[in-house]
Amino acid sequence: MSKLHQKKYFYLLASLMVTILFLSPNLLNDFLNWDDSAYVLQNDLIKDLSLNGIKNIFTTPEVVSTYVPLTLLSWMIDYAISGLNPVIFHTTNLLLHLLVVGVVFYFTKLLSKNKIVALITAILFGIHPMHVEVVGWISARKDLLYALFFLGSLLVYYFYAERETKYPKCYYYIACLLFYILSLLSKGAAVTLPLVLFLFDYLKARKFNLKLILEKLPFILLSVFFVMSSINMQEKGGAMDDRQFISVIDSFSVGFYGYLTYLIKCIVPFNLSAYHPYPNQLGESNPWFYYASAIPILILGLWLITKLKKNRSLVFGFGFFFISLIPVIQVLPFGTAVTADRYTYLPYFGLLYLVGIGAVWLYDKHKKNQKTIVIGLPVYMIVLGVITYQYSKTFENGETLWTNVIKQYPNDFLGYMNRAEYRISKKEYENAIVDLDKAIKINPNFHSLHYYRSFAFHGLGNKDKSIKDLTHTLKLMPSFAPAYLNRGKLHGELGKEDMAIADFTKNIQVGTDKFEGYYNRALYYKKIKEYDKALNDMENVIAINNLYAPAYYFRGELYLSLNDINNAFKSFTKALELDPKMAVGYTKLGNLWLDKNNFEEALIKYNKAVLLDASQIDAYINKGIIYMNLKEYNKAHLNFDLAKKTAPKNHIVYFNKGLLYQLMNDNKRALKEIEQCIALKPNFEPAILKKNELLNQSINSE
Repeated sequence: MSKLHQKKYFYLLASLMVTILFLSPNLLNDFLNWDDSAYVLQNDLIKDLSLNGIKNIFTTPEVVSTYVPLTLLSWMIDYAISGLNPVIFHTTNLLLHLLVVGVVFYFTKLLSKNKIVALITAILFGIHPMHVEVVGWISARKDLLYALFFLGSLLVYYFYAERETKYPKCYYYIACLLFYILSLLSKGAAVTLPLVLFLFDYLKARKFNLKLILEKLPFILLSVFFVMSSINMQEKGGAMDDRQFISVIDSFSVGFYGYLTYLIKCIVPFNLSAYHPYPNQLGESNPWFYYASAIPILILGLWLITKLKKNRSLVFGFGFFFISLIPVIQVLPFGTAVTADRYTYLPYFGLLYLVGIGAVWLYDKHKKNQKTIVIGLPVYMIVLGVITYQYSKTFENGETLWTNVIKQYPNDFLGYMNRAEYRISKKEYENAIVDLDKAIKINPNFHSLHYYRSFAFHGLGNKDKSIKDLTHTLKLMPSFAPAYLNRGKLHGELGKEDMAIADFTKNIQVGTDKFEGYYNRALYYKKIKEYDKALNDMENVIAINNLYAPAYYFRGELYLSLNDINNAFKSFTKALELDPKMAVGYTKLGNLWLDKNNFEEALIKYNKAVLLDASQIDAYINKGIIYMNLKEYNKAHLNFDLAKKTAPKNHIVYFNKGLLYQLMNDNKRALKEIEQCIALKPNFEPAILKKNELLNQSINSE
């Protein structure tokens, strides 16, 4: 690279390197028990990188009450590279953040015509502590992507708005619209772009006329469509039921509080946390300072009006901040958080752009303060960077994440609940119970707390307390289907089949996802030998998910119980079509071929079974029986020994080995194997009869 090019890219590379330095701890972070499970870990949509898989991503209406197909596609690519390796997912997040920083640098340079302004803006944007959440949390990928394409659209619009352009203006217009669509498909918060485009027109002093409005019409229509879709999805997912305000004034006070908080945190990033709860209970008025927040925000707004003609850059910077925050300012409440650090990711561009302009303006206009700027600004950046570096470690895992939330909000139950959930996943059941006890003391009527504690008690082997918590969960929330499902499983483990079936039935009645209810009820119908009812439930399971291989396998077992061999054969075959690695399915098919005395086909299936799973005892035993029938005693002996090695306490192995020795005319060894069989199962009648037979043969031979 020539010296000219090195100089040209020096400031950009400097901003990127500083960003990498202070955000590097995020590369070592794990997945978090905070939407990562639903979006990534348990999301089958991202696990099929194919044309059909991509189609499914774009045609699935919503995931976690959001339509973010482009974000899902990015996770799909990560998964295709390394499966569920968090390092790859976090690396992608950091790379996307670096791309955004690069666009911020370039766009700022175009707006300000000053590389130093661009450098300051890009570095502050890259290392700001309020942006850690977006980089360190995999589920926040949607913020990275929507911001990247949002700024990309704005960048292209810059060239479109120029009087003279290198290419026809229609090219820039189409590119601007395409980037906007990509931004919307990454996150619905991109709907503010049309307003920002008007704001940019103001910055560039474009004449406001009908043409200016009409060119925004496709953008506006897309925004309206996505706003309506987003509200519908949030209502459907129940996110808007979590919080309702008692008055319009109450609602707007939250907006003013949010704006003021984000403004202050841009300069002084305090109280960094993944979750910021409301300070009051439902039905209560907001604290006084929420209403008081309106005063500085309104004063700022009035001041900006006076600057409309005098300082367009100032109005643009603040305007960008205020406009891009509109979808998440909580005037219409979504969820239980009053503010969220990640919401500032794109909006802070406007404020940090002003910081860059302001710093250069102070340096140029106030020479006495140049030394203060030259020393103070880098020191300020270093302080922000150190905070960012340390805060990045908070996102290492669920323990560190929610411990920090608890530190900030010790009187809110959600931090304790989510840390307990993480601890349960790590089998730290006693610590989880301590957290849940604290959470229940804070909010005793929140059903999920008792639900999670039931898992902890179950993990400790205390099924009675687990059932008690599930019962209390259902007392608080009678329509909470998962509690019926889990209580049914516990009743089944305790041998209370009727109570288990009753709970599974209730799960099916009140739940929207009836799959597990039908499946588990079928298991217990089979256990009490009500095969027809079990078969009907399994047909419902298959109707819900016709690609679920275990359902076909279980249906095959039910057909065997009903002596319907043909349908059993078809079901086991279908199970293996869907899951060719299901070893037990090959064993079952081998058994069916063995019953037909088709030794050749049976051996093929048994060999496949033990190749996939060396613990398939029935396959070894039946292979041994086949070889006995074929008088290939050495092979029979080998398979019985493999079975005995795998399951040394399986009495059937010893019985058949006794039969083998008898066929080999070695009655002494045969008797020893039969006696071992009886020692393992004293009431096994075939072994008792065989022992008497061998003893009689021994007496007669004497």
